[in-house]
Amino acid sequence: MLSIIVTWCDRDELGQVLPGLEAAAEPLSGEVIIVNFGGDPERLKYQLAHVGLSTRVVEVSGQQWFHKARAQNAGANFARHDLMFFCDCDILLDAPTVGTLARKVITNPGIFATLAGVSESRRNARQARHVVRFGYELSIKTADGRELHILDSEEDAADGTRQAPGLLLVRRDDFTRIDGYNGKLHGWGWEDQDMIARLTLGAGLRRISEGHAVHLSHDDATRTARYPLCKDRWESRDRMFRQALDAYDRNDFAGTFSRDRSELSCRLINVGF
Repeated sequence: MLSIIVTWCDRDELGQVLPGLEAAAEPLSGEVIIVNFGGDPERLKYQLAHVGLSTRVVEVSGQQWFHKARAQNAGANFARHDLMFFCDCDILLDAPTVGTLARKVITNPGIFATLAGVSESRRNARQARHVVRFGYELSIKTADGRELHILDSEEDAADGTRQAPGLLLVRRDDFTRIDGYNGKLHGWGWEDQDMIARLTLGAGLRRISEGHAVHLSHDDATRTARYPLCKDRWESRDRMFRQALDAYDRNDFAGTFSRDRSELSCRLINVGF
């Protein structure tokens, strides 16, 4: 029923969160797919020392930089199930929460889902000083009457919570209808919101947001290290947003799943390597 897709590139948190990923997949007869997009295979192998039978690895070769959108598409290409959950490699999941949300999406055509939020494992991970909380609301309406509302925020320094637009559950048919994630957006910070926008404005779906998880806190250097020319995550996110908005204004809501599945050099590695 459920394929959990996790993209990875030289991050050491995966070994800590993998048991939770497998626990979320197991009640749904699911699988976990780890997409190694340009990372060190030996470093990954060390973290998968106690991997379960439900986990497989997709290795994407020939990549200098990490590209989350294309990595998500690579994982989707190998997913066995009709429901896909795209999750980061530093998220501690609650299995019952994932199960409840997955069943709602698979039994209710016309919706997709994101977790409502995450709590940081370390309070004030963004090292706030005087501004302890901030966020924004995005509102878009298209000529055909479809509307998008995204409420997003950075970590609240007091309670450690924030939104989680990248923890997304979607049916395979809806994913392919918009041709997956948009690999034309390369950088940190908008590919997740772009997916929500295109599923809403392009495919006409409704988003539900429920449940929470824990994010293993890290600094900005860890967040942006493997992206090209990404010294400032705010500049990167703004650039990607403007690029995406230009596409929406041209009534272009297509991703690059079809192109990525044909262009990327991928190898499927089963458990035990």
